[in-house]
Amino acid sequence: MRAKIVVAVALLLGLVVWDFAAATTFVGDDYLFLAFARLEPNPLLAFTRDMHGGEYYRPLPMLLWWLLNRVGQGVQWPFALAGFLLHAGSAALVVALGRGVGFTLRVSLVAGALFLIAPAQREAALWFAASTDLLATVATLAALVCLLRASRGWQVASVVLAALAYFSKETALVLPLLGVAAKWAVDSRRQQAATENTGRRGGFTELLRACVAPVVPHMVVAGGYLMVRFVVLGGLGGVNDPVAPWWGRGLQMAAGLVHAVTAYALLPEVLAWLVGGGLLLVGGVFAVRARAWFPILWTLLALLPLPAAGWVVGARYYYLPAVGLMLMLAWAAETRGSVVVMVVIALLAALGLGSTAARMGEVRRYRAVLAAARDVVAKGAQAGHTIFLVRNAVKDLDLALKFTTPAGRLPQPLLVIPDVPASFVWMPDALADRARFLLARPPLPPAGAYRFGGQSIVGLARREEAPDLDEVLARLPEIRFIELVTDGRGQVTGRDRTEPRP
Repeated sequence: MRAKIVVAVALLLGLVVWDFAAATTFVGDDYLFLAFARLEPNPLLAFTRDMHGGEYYRPLPMLLWWLLNRVGQGVQWPFALAGFLLHAGSAALVVALGRGVGFTLRVSLVAGALFLIAPAQREAALWFAASTDLLATVATLAALVCLLRASRGWQVASVVLAALAYFSKETALVLPLLGVAAKWAVDSRRQQAATENTGRRGGFTELLRACVAPVVPHMVVAGGYLMVRFVVLGGLGGVNDPVAPWWGRGLQMAAGLVHAVTAYALLPEVLAWLVGGGLLLVGGVFAVRARAWFPILWTLLALLPLPAAGWVVGARYYYLPAVGLMLMLAWAAETRGSVVVMVVIALLAALGLGSTAARMGEVRRYRAVLAAARDVVAKGAQAGHTIFLVRNAVKDLDLALKFTTPAGRLPQPLLVIPDVPASFVWMPDALADRARFLLARPPLPPAGAYRFGGQSIVGLARREEAPDLDEVLARLPEIRFIELVTDGRGQVTGRDRTEPRP
């Protein structure tokens, strides 16, 4: 039995390792974290100073990025390795949590395996900027596993891990409630056994003592974290992003749970809902019938912080709730026998392989776009041009070029404006006043700019707020217009389409 488990774990780990080796790269918001890692000389300032314009307070992931950047000297493999280790650690802790709340070893192992190979959870782990969610989840799970141990040392470790979770991402503030749920799951089993032996059930006071009292220190630490966060950010924090209506956020969360079982880009939306929704419905029915409430309770509690984001679309938002989903599916599959377990694992593995293939294509396309943009912008910069508008670009192209191009090829001051709304740029001081009309109003983030090492990383206007072409030409007459063209073989070429002007 042990040999079979070792072989199965090795195969699943190999499958996931391939993702991190071939299907990931720096993209999108990754470059905001890279800006901090490259430009800020003292990463500990993230704990005591608002580094994100009043948007959020997540100093621990920022420290991790700073360290990984120093280790790898700008290459991506340390980030991919860290993502893999965090994801694999989360899967292992799902097993430990399952055992801690009373599930059998087989059910717990299946839950960990499902969490490891589920394509949506892997998608979240492959996005380096989602390290905030991964760190918060790992620390939350580890804190709760320690909480379920009896000795004082484990309890102290649980409180310390809770603090790490809070300083990773605000969603970890649900940890005390998850702790109450975990202690309740353990206590309900104990009380059921006591009732069968003595006929006496514990009262409400005993329930409070067993389930709530152990998490009081975690609540105190959470309160301390909120005070520090309020002082550092100068308020509650938040973003200027559009906010979905309440029913829209409800639909987004329902979709997030469905896709947490299937995938985001692989299946047609209708089929994804049928497969994912069907699996969740079957798992939920089995859990309710057997009164296996903990996985359902975990999922619902882990969703509580999400509406605060205003727009909750993306795999990373459901990384922590997926722990409950995988425990529920594992329990339901295990009750139907080994064949059903193997079918569910094989289904998620197949979806994961398809998602990996799709992501590999996206990574190749992204790198081709960057290479083409780098070549044409570098030629323009060497000719003395400083401002470029790039069509068919990618988000945060300015940051991507400046942080991935060898020194000397893109001399400052230089400004690269992609045609992707709400992108961020590293704004040179020499161009800041003239380019101010390009920035978002209201600004992104709320205070208008990230400040890393004295440098400004600012958000460009959203699509509906962007100035028209005539205004851009009037204010920036030296701007160069670059178009990225893709041929039938996937090759991308950058072409300067600037027309001579009188």
